[in-house]
Amino acid sequence: MKKWVAFLLALVMCLSLCACGGSAGSEDTPTEDGEKAVEEVEPTSVSETAYMKIEGICVDDSYTDKDGSPLKMVYLFYTLNAGESNLKIDSKYTEMTIGGVNTYESDHFSTAASVCKYATGYYYSSYIEDVYVGSSLKVVATFKVPEGDLTAGKTITFADTQIPEIESIQMSTDEIQRFATPEEMAQAMDPEGYAAEMLAREDADEATVTAVRQSMNGYYWQFYVNNTSYELEFWEPDNFEVRTGLGTSSTGTYSVKNGYVMCTYPDTGYTIEIPYEMENGELKLDVVAGFDVH
Repeated sequence: MKKWVAFLLALVMCLSLCACGGSAGSEDTPTEDGEKAVEEVEPTSVSETAYMKIEGICVDDSYTDKDGSPLKMVYLFYTLNAGESNLKIDSKYTEMTIGGVNTYESDHFSTAASVCKYATGYYYSSYIEDVYVGSSLKVVATFKVPEGDLTAGKTITFADTQIPEIESIQMSTDEIQRFATPEEMAQAMDPEGYAAEMLAREDADEATVTAVRQSMNGYYWQFYVNNTSYELEFWEPDNFEVRTGLGTSSTGTYSVKNGYVMCTYPDTGYTIEIPYEMENGELKLDVVAGFDVH
């Protein structure tokens, strides 16, 4: 009798162990041959903290790096919120790690600057900008990343001593947006800024052109930027000359747009875009912004 009781108890315990044999935290899915496979759960994407919100990670597919290298220009668009602490920010020294292996540091590139000028709602500069308590600033950081590290399924994390809690941000290369042209990217990320810039680059009306020329021709501007002194002179009908403290000089012709004076060198076709405003009949020509490469 005791043997039968012991046998029944052992059988009950064995059945209980079999019922509890699944591992916690995993999800079993039967396969065709009857075996069970464990489904992997993708890590949660975190694109926003109290201080930072990722607006987009973008690639300009038209970009080609020098020497035919496989590097692509990657744009990180984000909003920085100051919260209760004053912050400082620029577009440099943000670190982006892909796949937990390769880390890339943002920098200010002239090529990217020519793209970001179409998304004026975002700050792109080597200069440090203050973001005060209760305010926010939209910022762009740019990275050169090899195409091979932009393939799907890799995690993206960030580091920057200027941005609190940035280590909590985690995204995936699956979330990268790709654009055929810089203009297409700028329009998607900053439609209002893009529309304003397109309007500013259209030909000004005759009255505005006349007013701007009368305020420029026969005058020159002296300024210091890019560690160099400049002198910019204009004369009739639409000529200009740039002289530098290095002893160089270049001449060309200019045209007046709604928001820019476009100074073009005829030998290279390169154009310097100088922002301007007419206020109460007075010309305000921002020559520093036009020549500053940072």
